[in-house]
Amino acid sequence: MLKIYEENNLEHISLENDFIKVVFLPQIGGKMIKFINRKTGTNFLLDPQNKEKGYKKAFHGAPFRNYDVSGFVECFPTVEACNIQTKLGSKISFPDHGQLWSKPWRYQISEDETLIRTAKGINWDYSFTKKVRLEENRFVIDYLVENNEEEPLPYVWAAHPLFNIDEGDEIYLTDEIQKVFLYWANDVSLGKKGDSLSWPLLDENNDYSKIPNKNFNKAVKLFSGKLNEPVWAAFHKTKNRESFMISYDSVEIPYLGIWLCYGGWPEDNSNKHFTISLEPTNSCSNSLAEAIENNKCGIIHPLQKSEWKIEFMIVNEI
Repeated sequence: MLKIYEENNLEHISLENDFIKVVFLPQIGGKMIKFINRKTGTNFLLDPQNKEKGYKKAFHGAPFRNYDVSGFVECFPTVEACNIQTKLGSKISFPDHGQLWSKPWRYQISEDETLIRTAKGINWDYSFTKKVRLEENRFVIDYLVENNEEEPLPYVWAAHPLFNIDEGDEIYLTDEIQKVFLYWANDVSLGKKGDSLSWPLLDENNDYSKIPNKNFNKAVKLFSGKLNEPVWAAFHKTKNRESFMISYDSVEIPYLGIWLCYGGWPEDNSNKHFTISLEPTNSCSNSLAEAIENNKCGIIHPLQKSEWKIEFMIVNEI
């Protein structure tokens, strides 16, 4: 069942079946604000972390952390703000968390209630389209990015779902991920950028796959190495014995980003966040400029397109 309604002066779109309910805000980056397990009522996605606990429209180039850091948005064509020079010599600046989270998306609904949402690029002529649908306990996203320029489009893409966590919840990763690479941490004792760490024992004393309490005061961004097998990652909520699982093909999406924020970020703000994110991504860098330099970005050739798919699944223990 699909429903369109207005709440708090914002348009909402909901999709639901007997297993799952999802809700989007097309005017705010197409953000998904709810992914609800209908059996338990659990919303797996993080609520807004601002003082107002609400959603507000951003502008292109706005700092991501100044808005409602919550829910699930798309980061494209970069995650970190950066400047690049194209093959034909154009200089382009891309903002924090990319171009898509801060702008309204257009949408249409097919006869089978597939929701089709599209955003257009800024300073580059591309279109980013998501087709989303529910299939029993699965939520499926088909991606299509079309490059309408006469030169190659370099990009970093990362899905960015922020999860609602509680102490004692658990993270499970595909067996192929035994080592991870440190990208950033608020605690320098964990190592320096690029260091290889064992998963989940990032240090000698703590298992980072077990959610601690917020006073743990750690925040760390990690990447898997390049993956060669079908990928899955899961977040398990122990209270209701339910899991949120992500799966995708490593041929199109060869990495997993891992954001663990156990009360350690923002560093300069007393309102520390308590969340994790498991992020399918095509790169092992947040910065498009860095990914270009290291030949770790995606490329869409002139007037061509790229397609990929991810699936989210709710699993309830009996």
